[in-house]
Amino acid sequence: MVDNRLIEAGRPAPRFLRKHGLGWFAEGDNEDYFAPELLSVTEAELEHFRAQAASLYELARRAARHVGERQRWADAGIPDNAVELVEHSLRTETELHLAGRFDFAGGLDGIPLKLLEFNADTFSLAPETATVMPHQLELLPRQYRQSARQYNNLLSGLVHSFRRILNHRPNRHPSLLLSGMGHEEDWLNIELIAMAARQAGFQDVQMMALEKVIFSEDDGIFIELGHEEYQQFDFWFKMVPWDFIAFEEPELMGLLTKIVKRELAVVLNPAWSMLLQSKALLPIMQELAPTHPALLRASLNREDMPYGSNYVAKPIFGRTGDNVSVIQNGRPVQANDGDYGEFPMVYQEFARSAQDEDGDRYQPSIFCAGSEPCALCLRRQDGWIVDDDAEFVGHVIRDS
Repeated sequence: MVDNRLIEAGRPAPRFLRKHGLGWFAEGDNEDYFAPELLSVTEAELEHFRAQAASLYELARRAARHVGERQRWADAGIPDNAVELVEHSLRTETELHLAGRFDFAGGLDGIPLKLLEFNADTFSLAPETATVMPHQLELLPRQYRQSARQYNNLLSGLVHSFRRILNHRPNRHPSLLLSGMGHEEDWLNIELIAMAARQAGFQDVQMMALEKVIFSEDDGIFIELGHEEYQQFDFWFKMVPWDFIAFEEPELMGLLTKIVKRELAVVLNPAWSMLLQSKALLPIMQELAPTHPALLRASLNREDMPYGSNYVAKPIFGRTGDNVSVIQNGRPVQANDGDYGEFPMVYQEFARSAQDEDGDRYQPSIFCAGSEPCALCLRRQDGWIVDDDAEFVGHVIRDS
């Protein structure tokens, strides 16, 4: 039980959230999104989180290279119309991965740390981690406040990652367009990423909804400023999943393939991150490192789960807990509906999570800027599946 780790801090005030452009978190169902407590973690636990995240990132890269070398695109869930660009990206853009987030089970109270998935293409929880979580240190009781600290280098990690990308593309003009599909939460993440880009040296940073962006196979990526007046961008960050583009916008997939291969623009995260994002990579990672301590048994075939075992079924490109089922002793104990039911499923061994006396389960996440771990955050849920109803939980480091 983690109850003795919880320190009451209080939720951030709506005034603070609105001051920092995060008023969406203070509205409607989001009012209770931030947990009023911080969870204390030890340096030893943090070091284990960091070490495993770094190790898993390198293993995921290795598995991605393996897919390309062996042409195992179907095994990894990559659709035919994305193979050309993903293969090109894997050969030429592996150093252009901006950031991602590992989600884990366990890692607290002696429970083994296990990888659940890698949000390597589009990732969320950035403004909560970079802006709100450090503010909660100021809300701690006085006896904790003076020495309170966190593992939270997310903004500086993004800045460093953007600088690395600029160094790898020195002939590119540092102009960046950031796009989303209209979800308020996505724009909050985009705004933080835009801040990091400006600090890293991008001279022209703009934001524009995906539907208003112009894609040209001959000239690159543009926005319209006025009548017959256009601005071209050498870099484009998209809070739009590669799998959505491949499956739902095939014409755009074809255009981006030509734009990137003709070196008309750099897309972030690059197309090879679709491989890292795919949960179908989990069984391949296990093939390559069957004894890795943080990996769970995973397969695309339900029959590979031992009879009577506990496991989770989830779509290879699902998000926010949609279409996830938890199976115990052959029977579903929880199942979520959602929009990803048409995708193939990956079946993953069930992993224990730390719990409090109310039965809430805690899921730690580690952000990586490129391959470098840079921040810890947590979520908690009263069910088996972490979804949109989860609370965000900050942390504080304790000495022992």
